[in-house]
Parts: sequence; structure tokens; C-alpha cells
Amino acid sequence: MTTITQTVTLKSQCHFGHKVPPGPFGTILREIPAAVGQSIRMAFEGRSSVKGKKPHWLTAAADIRFVGYGGDDDTVMYFEAPRLGEAAEVLYRQQEMPFMTRPSPDDTGFDLLGDVLGDLGAENTDSERFDRPLLRQLRRFSDALSEAFNELQVAGHRFTQRSPATLNRNVIETARRFVSETPLPQRVRVAGNLDMIRASTQAFALKLENGEEVRGVLLGGDIGTLTGMFQQEVLVLGKAIYRASGRLLRIDAEEVSPASEQDRYFSAVPRPVRKTFDLRQVLREQEHKKGLSAIFGKWPGNETDEQIQEALKELS
Repeated sequence: MTTITQTVTLKSQCHFGHKVPPGPFGTILREIPAAVGQSIRMAFEGRSSVKGKKPHWLTAAADIRFVGYGGDDDTVMYFEAPRLGEAAEVLYRQQEMPFMTRPSPDDTGFDLLGDVLGDLGAENTDSERFDRPLLRQLRRFSDALSEAFNELQVAGHRFTQRSPATLNRNVIETARRFVSETPLPQRVRVAGNLDMIRASTQAFALKLENGEEVRGVLLGGDIGTLTGMFQQEVLVLGKAIYRASGRLLRIDAEEVSPASEQDRYFSAVPRPVRKTFDLRQVLREQEHKKGLSAIFGKWPGNETDEQIQEALKELS
């Protein structure tokens, strides 16, 4: 399999070069494979994290290897990464989704991570390149980029040394803010024409009555069971997953069944009821207070247990 050498350059005011502190260096080395893998899965499936065994194509595409490091001023880490067209060949033999273009077969997972960092650097709330789990993964670099290093730069293929993809404290803060601003998933039912089925990624597409395309992923079971409903009206039950902008990213489907005439009422893109309750912001506004007094009069009162737990998780 053809591989490309990619570099991750760590910048620091201490000019560590090849004499790096092992703690922060180890954190970055540990988190990079996960960030690359989630960026790949997001690009192909529209979701960055799934419980259970990884598909073979993802294991191969995310098989990056650390081959060394050096530098006299900046610390430069060297990796080898496979080209996606070879590692995920099974996906490139299939027809593309109507609303989603596959990465170039010459790209590597580092290129896709670079795209994610670029959208975050531009504060693109409408990006489809990341979701909450991927944003949280990028936040894991926070300690290393606070304790020892100022910036992480990805280069070597599509991103060059002169124009690298950058992860720094500002980008991490944007990721943290986007997690807070992204509406929480909510249960929905959506009716539309089953326009596409892709077995390798458990993905499907619906065409709604107004012509809009909606991406979906079947969470359980064999998506092959949907073939009998292809190009027919179906009803999807599941959870709507949103972007930071509030627009729909995908539907995590729990059930897909033939639609009835009455189900045509649900042929519309589900909108979020409201943004996430930002507990961090409330406490920043009332930082002189403590305990329940810090949120007294601010709590919306109609939050679900899931939303409250999510807000508290973000605060921790």
C-alpha cells in the first residue's frame, strides 16, 4: 500500500527541538491517531464515533505509523499514512451520495484532519466535517498545548509547510464553544423517498417532498433489509443530529419502515427546538455567586434529564 510521509510540527517558546518533555509529547502522540481516525470516519459516514468494532476499511485508512521525530528549534514528528483510495478501496468503487463528495483518493487521514482544523479556524458553524465527539477529541490536546507547546501544525501532502493546518488554543476554544452551541440530539420522525442505500457505511439518503436530501445512518441491524423499500416512501424514527449552526447534520435511525399516507406530514427537515443550555455561560455571568444561587432564575425549567447531564458534562 502506498504511504505518504506527513509531519506534525510542535511549536514552543522553549524551542525544545528533539529534547521534548515526555508528558505533553506523549499526550499529542496518543491523541493524533484518534483525531485522524475520527476525521476519516466523519468524512465517509457523516459521524465520527460509533460503538462497536471498526469496519475493515476504516482500520486500514486510519493505520498511521509514527516513524520518528527531530528538530533543533521546533519539534517535528514524522508519520506515514496510507492513501485513502487504496486503504478504503471498497468505498471508492461505490456510487457517491448525492449530497456528499468523497475525499480525493490521493488524500490521507491527515488531510481530512487538516480540513477539520481549517473549518474550525474559520469558525464555520455550518461545517459537516465535525460533530460533537470529534470536537471533544480535539479538546483533548488542550493540556499539551497549554503546558508545553503553543501550536501544532499538520503538513506533508495537501497541506504544505508554508500553508499548514493549525491546531492552537484559539481553535481548541472554538471547538469547546461549538460543543456548547450545538443543539442536543432530539427524537424525530421523518418521511421521504429512500433515495440511496450504502451497505459499507450503514448509510442511506432520503429525498423529502420539497426536494431536499437528508443523510441518515442505520444504528442497528442490517441495512440490506431496506433494499425492498428502495425508491419508496419510508418513515424514519430516530435522533436528529445537528451542526453548530443548528442545521441538520444527519439522522441516527433506529427504525425505517414503509410510510403511510398520514406520514407525509413529517416530510420536512426537523429543526432543533432550542440551542443547548450553556451552563458555562450562566456561571461566567454570575461568577461571584456559588451553588444554586449561580443559576437561580436562569435555568430554563423544561430541560430533559439528557440535556441537564450534557450541560453538566461540558462544565466539568
